[in-house]
Order: sequence, then C-alpha cells, then structure tokens
Amino acid sequence: MTLMETAQFLGNLSDIVGAIVIVITLIYLSVQIRQNTNALHAQSRQSLVAAGQAECFAALQHPEVFFAQVKPDLTPEEHMKLSFWLAAVMRAREFAWLQYRSGVVDEVQWRTEAMVIQAILESSNCRTWWQSVGRSLFPAEFVKFVDELMRDHPVGNELHRSITGWTKTAQLGAGDAAGQ
Repeated sequence: MTLMETAQFLGNLSDIVGAIVIVITLIYLSVQIRQNTNALHAQSRQSLVAAGQAECFAALQHPEVFFAQVKPDLTPEEHMKLSFWLAAVMRAREFAWLQYRSGVVDEVQWRTEAMVIQAILESSNCRTWWQSVGRSLFPAEFVKFVDELMRDHPVGNELHRSITGWTKTAQLGAGDAAGQ
C-alpha cells in the first residue's frame, strides 16, 4: 500500500469513527433528555401534590376558613382569611394549568386539578370571591378557562356537606345494608 493509499484509508477510517461517535452522542443525549423530561414531570406532580396537602393542612389548622365558604355573613377577618386561602388555592391551580398546557402535567393529573377548581368554586361565597376579586388576580386566559369550567357547574354546598357529614352518609349506607 502506498503512502497516499494509507493516508486515504486512515482518513476514511476516521470518518467512520467520527460518524459512530456522533451516533453514540445523539443516543446518549436522547436518553438524557428523556430522563430530564421524566424528572421534570415528576417534580411538577410532586409540587401539585404538595400544594394540595398544604391547602388541606391550612384548612385543618384554620377550620374557620373552610366554614367561611358557606357562612352567610362573613366578618372582615373571615373575608380576608377566605380570600387569601382562595388566592393560594387558585394560584396552585393556575400553576397546574400552565404545566398542563406546556405538556408537563398529563391529562389525568390535570382533570384532578380542574375538579378541585369546581369543588372549591362551588360554594356561593367562593363563587362570589371569584367573580368580585379572584378574576382580577389571574391572567385573562386562565380566567376564561375557569369561567368556562364553572359555566355549567351549579353553585351549591356539596363539598362542604360531604366533608362535614360523611359519617352520616356512611352510617346511612351501613343501616341500609343491615336492614336488607
């Protein structure tokens, strides 16, 4: 083999090795991106769960906020507490909505978050807060989404009744079963 043929052979060999290295690098980067995407999804889900837990613990520590959702005449202090609690609850749902729109939160998680919006804004005080105060705190697109979500959802106190009376419902069910 001549010197020129050897040089050409080595050049061709280096092209092949370079192409293999590029393919391996692309595969590695693809795996890394997939792992990072999965980590981002898990982190978003965890932050939504943490926000929901914080809301539950706040209601546990301050049950007057929960009862203010259905109380006919609120004191200024109750207005303030309920308003700030609702702002926090809806801010967490706005975060979930943004994550859903960007593809970070999946459909199942998002449907759960949307049901929370419906449950919270079901009571007349919370719905009044949304109409009079809450809508001004959020971006127009989110407000439009919430308004459409709530359009066919009636005002009521089902969440309040179910949370404050679930043992009665369970006892009725047990009594029905025992009577059969």
